[in-house]
Amino acid sequence: DGLSKRIVGFPEHITSDIGSIGDFAASAEVAFGTILQRSYSVLGARMHYGHPDIMNKVYMMQQGGVSKATKTVNLSEDIFAGMDFTLRGDGRQIKHCEYFHLAKGRDMGFNAVLGFFSKISSGTGEQLLSRQTFRMGQVLHLPEALSFYYAHAGYYINQFLVSVSMPLLVFAWLLVLLSDCEGTFDVFQNCQNGQLRAAEWMAEFLNACFSWLVLLFLLANTMPLFCELWLQDSLYAAAKKFVTSIFTLAPLMFIFQGKTIGYYIMNEFRNGGASYVATGRGLPTERRPFIGKAGNGQYEGLYLDYANIAHYDGVTLLAGTIMVFLAGGTSLSLASTATGLRWTWLSVGLTITSWLYAPCIFNPYNFSARPFANDMWSLYDFFFKRSGKNWNVWYERTMVKKGHGVRRSMNDIGFFASLLFMAAWYAALNVKAEAITTIFSEVSVHKLVYAAILLPPLLVSLVYCTMVVLVEALLGRRTVSRRGLATARAWARESASWAAATAHRMRGAKAKPQPQEGETADAIESDATESADSTTESGARPALPKSSTRVWDDGVPLAFSALIVSLLDVAEAITSLYFFLWVDWKKAFLAGLILKWSMTGMCVSLVESMLRSSHCMSYFSLPLHHWVRAHRMARDMLVALVVALPQLPLVLLNYLNDYICPGCSAHQLLIYRDPGAVEREEKVFDLGEVSMAVAPVGTVLEPPAAAAKKPEASQSASSGGGSGGRGAAGGLEKKGSSTWKEAAQGDPSASPSASPSASPAASSLGAWWFGGGAGAGGGTASSAVAGAGSVDLEHGGNAVGRA
Repeated sequence: DGLSKRIVGFPEHITSDIGSIGDFAASAEVAFGTILQRSYSVLGARMHYGHPDIMNKVYMMQQGGVSKATKTVNLSEDIFAGMDFTLRGDGRQIKHCEYFHLAKGRDMGFNAVLGFFSKISSGTGEQLLSRQTFRMGQVLHLPEALSFYYAHAGYYINQFLVSVSMPLLVFAWLLVLLSDCEGTFDVFQNCQNGQLRAAEWMAEFLNACFSWLVLLFLLANTMPLFCELWLQDSLYAAAKKFVTSIFTLAPLMFIFQGKTIGYYIMNEFRNGGASYVATGRGLPTERRPFIGKAGNGQYEGLYLDYANIAHYDGVTLLAGTIMVFLAGGTSLSLASTATGLRWTWLSVGLTITSWLYAPCIFNPYNFSARPFANDMWSLYDFFFKRSGKNWNVWYERTMVKKGHGVRRSMNDIGFFASLLFMAAWYAALNVKAEAITTIFSEVSVHKLVYAAILLPPLLVSLVYCTMVVLVEALLGRRTVSRRGLATARAWARESASWAAATAHRMRGAKAKPQPQEGETADAIESDATESADSTTESGARPALPKSSTRVWDDGVPLAFSALIVSLLDVAEAITSLYFFLWVDWKKAFLAGLILKWSMTGMCVSLVESMLRSSHCMSYFSLPLHHWVRAHRMARDMLVALVVALPQLPLVLLNYLNDYICPGCSAHQLLIYRDPGAVEREEKVFDLGEVSMAVAPVGTVLEPPAAAAKKPEASQSASSGGGSGGRGAAGGLEKKGSSTWKEAAQGDPSASPSASPSASPAASSLGAWWFGGGAGAGGGTASSAVAGAGSVDLEHGGNAVGRA
């Protein structure tokens, strides 16, 4: 049919042999590359995705090719080839044919999978803003337009809506519970006798929304893969894949994946800045620390990767759930109604667990005792060492947006959502406040009550931060607040330089050279390198000055200020709302605390944005810098503790598991679907005149340090090696003689690490073996065996390794 066969797509099968995460990603792509593409082709919504599609090269070159103009708008450049082809009209349609099938391996870890989805989510956000998507919505008929939307951008927007549905549910639940009558002075709250309590009403509503149909929803999400495996293989294979995925905690993975997708696509709408993410294709065997110091001196880790994406919202959802318990959401008169809430609690519990702990659950060796202890020390250094400057470097690098002033922050959908949130809680409190003023009408407390409700708890903490800055200035300390001011000035100078250069280019003149950003820091402090994110003309970032070994020499530690500011805010909020406790209105008191918390968060965000504008570059803004950073660090310290502390029982259980049953780990069974106790048989490979023996897992080599203490064994190994120089396997014989087990049983000196005169390849092989293999020892089994085998062939000996 002529023009339709310009792009032909084929089904693609993704395989994975290592780990549950790789299997989850591979299964999702199997469904996408087979049954979904087949359906999209019938519905007229199939595009080009970089999969094994074949294009008519000459025709596509005549139509403008497949390369696109920008690396941000066209980040997902492959789909634009399909959209441009479809927009040519004349009945052009991309075909999906079952001529032949292709396969690809996908063994990736947690960070690699989510990095991939962050890239395509940001690309989809830019794709929605492109002219091609706009024109597709104009020229396609309604069935094809709906198919195109739900097959592409609609999926990502739906992930965002699903991820925000649970916080909205808890918010509505709390709002209804805390708006209910208090039980005292009910006549002043328009409460009627015999009316249904808010807890009972919400329980009946949630029982109608959440039931065993949640399981059908879960099954519906897996139905494409289930049907495809049933068609390709058998019903047993499809059911086995489904059950295996459920028991290896696939719901936690996909809940977190949906949260990541929703975060990045909305971040693209709000802030832009889509960029290519090099996800890599490394094997999922490396443990990523909770917080650790990288080679460049900066801190990184699981918490820093996902704090802004999921951890903050997870702790907020957890706090909201606790408030539901305190507000009497589970105090129900009928047992059947309380039992019906189990599906609601299941959904809320899965969401909280996934947002807070999914990265740690799917992190290899995450609950090993020694690495976890190192993580806790790194966590302490991150917040407390160098008076909080380690945290401040990360905060300015990742959390602060350049040039985002108050005007831009207020023209954001998040700002309006916060206003709606506060308006709802104020409406609930207004009824209580009117009742209070009616009860105590003889005393003029009307203005006092409303002032106590509406004033955010900021005054005392601002006074504290002002005093801290004054004392530090008198003592001449270099503090985090001064560092923040230096960075703000550097960014302001950078924005001014960019604007001036743009104006010169618009007039056709060459821009004058601009001063280095480091000069802006000189206007604040004598040390220009105090600004971590300021760069020189060569692009290199100046190093941070070394801090004193004494904590207080760098001013008041920011962690100490964070603790003090948090306590002052809580005390001020409780004091201003104490009159609700005085009349025993606990629900009104909880609602007031939520309103105070939301107002504090908005004020911190607005001040944070204001400090990045060019109007707040004076020394008078130093107390505000200190105040904002103290609040942000307090939030990070609380969230990090909530994520880290519940892992301690699991670390203890993992330690007991390794002690009782070494080599058989329940966590490894979850991640790799292999407990690690499978005994591998010894294999002997013939390499010409040399045999390479592969020992089973149960064989343990001595460390080089222990072997150095045995001179007799060393002499025996040296004499056993002889002039022939057997190298790494000095105690093994040549082809046709004994194997590893025979050598190990007959002569203790057969161990490669027992000889101090062994070759460097032998030492590295023994160190690798003793280190525990891939991930823990710093290498993979294949590389270690291959490397040792090549060196030993040069020495005429044998190579020993692990399969």
